[in-house]
Amino acid sequence: MSNVTEKSTAPAAASATKVHPDPHVWIQGEGIKTTADVEVPTKLIDQVLGQETAVAIVKKAAEQKRNILLIGDPGTGKSMLAKAMAEILPSEVQKDIIVYHNKKSPNNPKVLQIDGGKGRKIIEKYETKANKTIRNWRIFEYTLAGFFLAFGLYFWVVMNESILVFAFMTLLALIFVYFAGQNRPKKEFLVPKLLIENGAESKQAPYVDGTGSQAGALLGDVRHDPFQSGGLETPSHLRVEDGAIHRAHKGVLFIDEINVLRLQSQQALLTAMQDRKYSISGQSQSSSGALIRTEPVPCDFILVAAGNLDAVQEPDPVVGVGMHPALRSRIRGYGYEVYVNSLMDDTAENRRKLVQFVAQEVVRDGKIPHFEARAVAEIIREAQRRSGRTGKLTLRLRELGGLVRTSGDYARSAGSDVVTLEHVREAKWSSRSLEQQMMEKEIENNLATDMRHETIGEIVGVANGVSIVGTGEVGEPAGLVVPVEAAVVPALSRHSGAIVVGPGLKAVHGSTVENVGAVLKILKGEDIAGHDIHVDASFSHKEATAEGIGIAAGVAAISALEAIPVKQEYAAIGEVAVSGMLRPVRATLQRIEAAANLGYKKVIVPASIRESLLVDDYILNRIEVIYCDTLAEVLGFMLDAHGDVKKKLTGRLSDATASSPTSVRTNVRGG
Repeated sequence: MSNVTEKSTAPAAASATKVHPDPHVWIQGEGIKTTADVEVPTKLIDQVLGQETAVAIVKKAAEQKRNILLIGDPGTGKSMLAKAMAEILPSEVQKDIIVYHNKKSPNNPKVLQIDGGKGRKIIEKYETKANKTIRNWRIFEYTLAGFFLAFGLYFWVVMNESILVFAFMTLLALIFVYFAGQNRPKKEFLVPKLLIENGAESKQAPYVDGTGSQAGALLGDVRHDPFQSGGLETPSHLRVEDGAIHRAHKGVLFIDEINVLRLQSQQALLTAMQDRKYSISGQSQSSSGALIRTEPVPCDFILVAAGNLDAVQEPDPVVGVGMHPALRSRIRGYGYEVYVNSLMDDTAENRRKLVQFVAQEVVRDGKIPHFEARAVAEIIREAQRRSGRTGKLTLRLRELGGLVRTSGDYARSAGSDVVTLEHVREAKWSSRSLEQQMMEKEIENNLATDMRHETIGEIVGVANGVSIVGTGEVGEPAGLVVPVEAAVVPALSRHSGAIVVGPGLKAVHGSTVENVGAVLKILKGEDIAGHDIHVDASFSHKEATAEGIGIAAGVAAISALEAIPVKQEYAAIGEVAVSGMLRPVRATLQRIEAAANLGYKKVIVPASIRESLLVDDYILNRIEVIYCDTLAEVLGFMLDAHGDVKKKLTGRLSDATASSPTSVRTNVRGG
């Protein structure tokens, strides 16, 4: 029906009002002492933060009973949206489902749907009736057997017949009791099974989480019967087990990571959605339950499926996973597809949402104390940091909630009745991502084995860039300092000079080193035609990305071309456009921290993020952050040459960059 991409819906006034980049300064004007002063909404839908478009779609879908596919990063509130949808569905009396033994076709149990709350009473009536039937049958058995015994005793005692007459009648009575017992009605066959039980009162629509369920748990199953004959068998209707789709009748069925659900189960799910009823049968072909198939059981549910971006890729027929095209088509035709936010703008309104989030987590946990204002500001500061982008706040609130709870644990351990700034900072160290912990261990190992990065001195053709490890989809990415090396050699042809990317850079994704070639041609013109410039880097971690080392590659290449050494106390973060302008990259703050941890004294970043990049004081005490607009400015800092040589080189590059058409367009667009 609709494809929806989540967009920020912060009011224009909030966006227009410039907010102080430091949350610690901003929160002083909010009048908040602790999160106990913050009102927490009672409805779950009002506790979903930063997903205004998704919330509006969920409300509309609940009203019209439409299916939804939620796509986005983990921890952005997809399951919370599904629960909230069940909460706002109209309340109604749910039905009870009873399964009966089918005398005519024992392998096809009958199904009856009745008003909620009546199923238990019906079962009790059947149990009473069954007990009475069995009791009457036993009376009949023992009465007739007693008659046989009395008849034999009469002939033996009164009529003075042979004792053999009494023995014969006794044997006849025993045989009768045995065969009568074999044909006695069994309570298991007389009493139906209450498959699904609901109350008689109207209540909130059911919410069932079917994530990770096997076929039997999702679609229902029939248990295996090891004794299938001889009077020891269990009736088929008693072996029937309901599935998540049946328990979600008139409610919400939530399935996260929908693409890992087996394709056969997705096809069955599609059938259930279309028919709004689904028969229960044994899911294992080697089980006796595979012969059983009930009458259709009602399953009129709303499907809320969720997943990451890979959920909508074409299914893999070999592995048997991926989202079935027909299932996605069903959702699109009778529902909505929503891409949820992973970031929101760093505005005053959105910061207040994070204040509410902290208060919600305290109330939801129930075991941690409230946060003081400075502690809340530090949580907002961490949201800025984890966003990996300037001017943004992360909406990976599950991970941020982990920091809130860890901070509360530190406060409880210290016996404090409020979470302070110090508790949050201690918790930040404990809640580091695996990528960050691995990088710290790598630094320790390098120091122990004397495999140190060069942070002092000058080297020709070597500049330090900073990569990242981890995509940020789960956990926070970690910075990784990568020395970039360049060498100039004669070209194979006098007119074929080019940038040659080495195998180290080719093996990782995200490299834009080729842009350096355009800058060098602007700088040297035809003089570069006779040279090949080889640029390469060695990444110590296989999950590292080459994104962000473009500035370092440019400096190393020019250093090698001009034979001017590079100061090794510098690290550079960012990319170079073909015009020579600098471009920012994600996770800049994490990269700065990595350079500071390795002992680098200065780091260069694009000037375009000067206003929005907020670096903690404890980092600024160890490393100086320098902002540059162009590669020419970077060369002025990083190259170790006499003033007149450096001025001539940077001036030549500045003039060439300013006169290039691309640079002009960039400046106009920036203005």
